Amino acid sequence: MIQSLQNWWSLAGVELDYADQPSPLLTPVTETPVVASTPATSVTTRERTEPKIPVQDKPLPETYDEFLDWLSNSNDLIEANWSKRRVLPQGVLEPEVMTISALPEKNRNGDVQLFNSDNQKLLNKMLAAIGCDSEKSYSSTISVSVSIDGRIEDQYWNALKTRLFHHITLVRPKRIICFGDLAAKIVFGEDLLSARKNKQFINHDSSKTEAIVTFHPRILIERPLFKAEAWKDLQMLTRISAP
Repeated sequence: MIQSLQNWWSLAGVELDYADQPSPLLTPVTETPVVASTPATSVTTRERTEPKIPVQDKPLPETYDEFLDWLSNSNDLIEANWSKRRVLPQGVLEPEVMTISALPEKNRNGDVQLFNSDNQKLLNKMLAAIGCDSEKSYSSTISVSVSIDGRIEDQYWNALKTRLFHHITLVRPKRIICFGDLAAKIVFGEDLLSARKNKQFINHDSSKTEAIVTFHPRILIERPLFKAEAWKDLQMLTRISAP
């Protein structure tokens, strides 16, 4: 019986090398002539060219108005290669809270904005929970345009971080909230879960501003169970005293 099974195993072709030709079980085996393989033709491959990172050969605009105009119109921005639609920051200078997201939001209609209406409502509630009137806040994104794939390649992070810190210097916020994993990685070099563990500080232009990292309002709407975690994050900020 063992011999019979071994013979069947062999006939089935299980023992054959991938280069061998298996034979049918019910037909006689005929030898196949071996044909020498022709050498593969050489294929010329073109080197993949990476997108160039704009060189900041000029100092960043020194005043807030000049900086805003530069974000709105300059062709030297990294985002100029992604989209013509730009979303500028909004809010008051020297705000109680400055919020930072990585990218603007694109809604179902294709419109690009800082926050859609539902996310803005939740953001206002989050600010109110720490005693901040939304009229005394400032919202911004690290990139003023949405990239094609919704990501920011890490080769751009340092340039965008430098620009963001200059932005913070011009705005002069008292507290900062960073939303989302990508913003945490660009600003603090940590993922969302790691950056959430402790209060953070952003050093910019000889100043130090307290900051936290938490979930984006969009995620909190999609996953309400995370709201309790976001509340813990907000409690790490120094509470805003009543006027």
